[in-house]
Amino acid sequence: MSATIAINGRTPNLFRNLLSYRPRPDRDSRENFLTESFAYVLAMDPKVAIKIIEAFVGKSFRVKRLVGVSTQVSLSDETSSGLPDLKLEVLDNKNQLRQVWIENKWSAFADPAQLTRYLRYLEQQERVIPKHLVLLTPRHADASVCQAATSKIPLSHMSWSKLHEVVSQYHSHAATREFEAFLSEQQLVVRPISLAATREHYRKLKARQDWGVTRLRENLQTLCNRVLLELPKSELTKDAHVVVNYGRVGMWMFGSRITLGLMHDPTDHCSEFLDESRPLDVIVRLEGPYTKADADQERTRFAPLVQALEKSGYACDQGRWRANAHSVLLGHYRERFPFDVSADEQVQWVQNVFCDALSTMQGNANLLKLLKSVRQYG
Repeated sequence: MSATIAINGRTPNLFRNLLSYRPRPDRDSRENFLTESFAYVLAMDPKVAIKIIEAFVGKSFRVKRLVGVSTQVSLSDETSSGLPDLKLEVLDNKNQLRQVWIENKWSAFADPAQLTRYLRYLEQQERVIPKHLVLLTPRHADASVCQAATSKIPLSHMSWSKLHEVVSQYHSHAATREFEAFLSEQQLVVRPISLAATREHYRKLKARQDWGVTRLRENLQTLCNRVLLELPKSELTKDAHVVVNYGRVGMWMFGSRITLGLMHDPTDHCSEFLDESRPLDVIVRLEGPYTKADADQERTRFAPLVQALEKSGYACDQGRWRANAHSVLLGHYRERFPFDVSADEQVQWVQNVFCDALSTMQGNANLLKLLKSVRQYG
């Protein structure tokens, strides 16, 4: 299908548009690359563009068609200026012209002051045309930035993960399918973890087949990276980093004493899933460089923490994991992983579970003292 939607008043040409943002030593051009690529997809795939715009604006209006796309449009007032990433000119179902402006982020965090300035600029531009500003970021939690805005112009947030879901459902052009794959490869989106994928991963593990093709570990890593960004900083978490090893993907923290993670293979931990038909468990683990004799003696001291975590929903004292000498404590969260919700909701659920575990461990001075007594590696 020939393109009929112009970008900056010209026939879409992705290579020309990207040229001005070619890599240079003094500039990270990823967000500009993302903007131009997204603009190209919207122009080349008008059907998916309508679905994306309607997802942006919710129930505010129905979209008849996309009329034009502009990138890096300069806006200003008497005091300052700025360059929102995208302007979309849209006809609604009543043939009224509307503008949907987009500020997208790659690694940068949402900036409330920037959004406030943009809303102020937009209020002064072409006042007769209804406008909507969208913040598009990797992190679902950035939605909270939009709640504080006060303007006659609506401001909404969407995560790249949610946009990816729309694109995956409605794409009709080869460029859109490539963009969909690109978002995943660059970890801009969190792929929802499905029960079917975890079962297939575990089946291949037990059959000694190539389980890497399921990409479950990569998707869990992206999920945990997103959770790490939102994890409150504390004495326990200030050194937290994502690890992918020993059948788990999660966060190692507190001098490598604590892991909060998602276990997809219990073998290395000498454990078992709480429910083998749902082979993905949230775990909390305390570990150190112990011999088996040392570990058996050490574990008796941690009865108070075991009791606290048991009350918080963890099965900690089954005895199945004690053959692993390094494990001082291992708890499996009893509540089932929510396979039937969106990726953003899965991230939020994991974050809530991890935060609750941290609150349990650090909310009591005696428990914190116990944690500090665990031997450290190195």
